[in-house]
Amino acid sequence: MDKEIKEEYVKIVVKVPKSKKEMIYNVVAKSSYNNASELIRAGIEKELNLQIYKDNLDIIIKELSKLIDIKLDSFIKSQRKLTANNVRVDALNTYILGEVMSQILGDELHDKFLKILESAREKANYYVIRDPNVISKEELLDFYNIGKVYRNE
Repeated sequence: MDKEIKEEYVKIVVKVPKSKKEMIYNVVAKSSYNNASELIRAGIEKELNLQIYKDNLDIIIKELSKLIDIKLDSFIKSQRKLTANNVRVDALNTYILGEVMSQILGDELHDKFLKILESAREKANYYVIRDPNVISKEELLDFYNIGKVYRNE
């Protein structure tokens, strides 16, 4: 309010339809505005502020993006740790399964297991490095069926 008092006002004539003029006076009567000029100045102020925000939208978006990146950084790091831990657990489970096959079921099944494991690794590595948009449906089906033959499905 102090800023308004210190600023010099200039007169601008604005023409509005009769229906809008009546609406302006009705709003003034129902609101905290003292007169139509205050209401119109407030509307102009809001529109100018909106235009300022639109003009600076790129800057605002970049700043918001930076803030989001900062907030997401720790989450992404935690997800990477979780993924790394899952890979370790998977590797450990695979090693244990191989040891169990070797010690309980003998060398023949252990050798088959190693061949199956090697084939699955090759297929998985082949598909992981590929762009999913260029892989044919047949190749994807082959990938998803890696273990099907061994499960007798």
